[in-house]
Amino acid sequence: MRTAEEVKKQISAIRDRLKELSGFYLGEGSAMTYVLEWVLEKRETSPAGELGRAGGDSEKIAANLTKAVEQAVASKSSDSARSKTTPAAKGAHSKTSRKK
Repeated sequence: MRTAEEVKKQISAIRDRLKELSGFYLGEGSAMTYVLEWVLEKRETSPAGELGRAGGDSEKIAANLTKAVEQAVASKSSDSARSKTTPAAKGAHSKTSRKK
């Protein structure tokens, strides 16, 4: 049997891993998270009772994971945009720095 600390680490690992994957895996990740949280007694309904239930806790988990993934993608986009506009890169291709 795993300790509560080990289970919590797995929940964090799932959330971190989903930030690197496509949206296809959100349902699977939310189901994994739900089961682990149920094991920790954070959820009342068993995974079998939650399966296929609209508006249940796993749907809320999926919504939260979606937000986390969107934030991770936005962060990566802004980081790559900043790296493309560094002062060194701007000066290297500037026409004004050349004298005719």
